[in-house]
Amino acid sequence: MKKLIGLLSIALTFLSTTTFAETLKVASWNIAWLGSHEYNQRKDSDYQKLARYARELDADVIALQEVESAKWAQKVFGDDYDYFFTTKDWVQRVGVAVRKSSGYKASAVEYRELDQGLARRGMDVTLTKNGKSVRLLAVHMKSGCFDNALDQASIAKMPNSNEKEQYAKIACAELAKQAKPLEAWVDARAEEGIPFILLGDFNRRFVKDIALNYTEVQGLWQTINDEGGEALWAPTITAESQCWGGYYKDYIDHIIFDPKAKAHYVENSFEQLVFEPKYTRELSQKLSDHCPISIKLAL
Repeated sequence: MKKLIGLLSIALTFLSTTTFAETLKVASWNIAWLGSHEYNQRKDSDYQKLARYARELDADVIALQEVESAKWAQKVFGDDYDYFFTTKDWVQRVGVAVRKSSGYKASAVEYRELDQGLARRGMDVTLTKNGKSVRLLAVHMKSGCFDNALDQASIAKMPNSNEKEQYAKIACAELAKQAKPLEAWVDARAEEGIPFILLGDFNRRFVKDIALNYTEVQGLWQTINDEGGEALWAPTITAESQCWGGYYKDYIDHIIFDPKAKAHYVENSFEQLVFEPKYTRELSQKLSDHCPISIKLAL
């Protein structure tokens, strides 16, 4: 009995002095045209469905794309979050929602350097709790250049005989401009030494960047993914999207980790919240054409 009591005493002492990792769920969701734009034709019942999916997502931190403001985000996520949004005069803003009860102090600043031409700004948020920090950059990169090479020579050779081709060529030129400040942010964070994550709608099939073996100036993934402290990883590179029945297999929404953040990744925690109904164009406009993705960190 004395031996048992001694063992219990040791166990209780260990429990009282050991700090257990806290799990933080981080998500990204492009909620198409959630704002005052004429494209948003949602009814109250549609917002209720979105709110139901938001509760099912149950994330502590959410990178938001195509959401106009906190007022519109509250229609889906309610008052349980603090919201930080970019200020560019455009309904498709980028934001970050941080759950108030998470206990994390959020410091947010716009990353205006991503605003190249008709492109969107980023939202740079540092989360701190109990002396530990993680830094996030939420983005919504230029759409229309999903896997074309981004070097000037390749863009110059792109056809432009019709409106669709002209748009793609312009999109690739703007994405190429955005690649430089995105790389600069990664370089600065790697030097800073704080764990960091890039997340959001990159409008880029990184799996194609890799499969095509692009050079550093041709592929967006290769541009930002360097060696050492900038060696990046994303679960979306080896997974297939099941959103809307897997209509598009290759992810364009990503959650990207540097080595320090990857060390806190909860193994196999990557998830995609797939909408239940069968895909129709009308339904995708009422919910979203993007399904939310999420991961968990043990901090």
